[in-house]
Amino acid sequence: MPKKSVAAVECASLSLVAALAVGCPGAQIRPESFTCPAGADEAMREQLHWRDGDTFILQLDDRQSGWDEVWFTAGAEVVGVVPKGVNDDRQAAVAPRGTRFYGKAYYLSDKMGRVDGPALVVRYDRVKLPGQEEQPICFVVENEAVAFKDGRVKGVNRGSGTVVHRWP
Repeated sequence: MPKKSVAAVECASLSLVAALAVGCPGAQIRPESFTCPAGADEAMREQLHWRDGDTFILQLDDRQSGWDEVWFTAGAEVVGVVPKGVNDDRQAAVAPRGTRFYGKAYYLSDKMGRVDGPALVVRYDRVKLPGQEEQPICFVVENEAVAFKDGRVKGVNRGSGTVVHRWP
């Protein structure tokens, strides 16, 4: 029994790549910290006119119901979208309705060093504004996780995300 507890703690402390390399179960649920995709800082600043710390509201996965609590598969691709009804002038100017965000969903828990309770984290690394080319980005949404079961995390499918320059 103690061996399993030690192994679980060791797996939780490893990065995603290291955890997969040593065969930790469920390693795909934890996002790895790393720098943003190549060109993201320049694209966010020059092409998109985003500023560090800008926040935008979006539906986290457009394939699921907008305001409901829904299940996300940890490590799976999601496509977020800016929905109708967002009344923020700054967002309307730089990330208008219909803007699509591409990324992955993750789960973070207190066992992974989190102190604010379990979270659904979605990291978006690409964006496509209506009528424009796809751009690399660093954008993170962090919502409360309602439940976690069998590698899936349940959370509200709408939230506010933040422009960042390094993945948390």
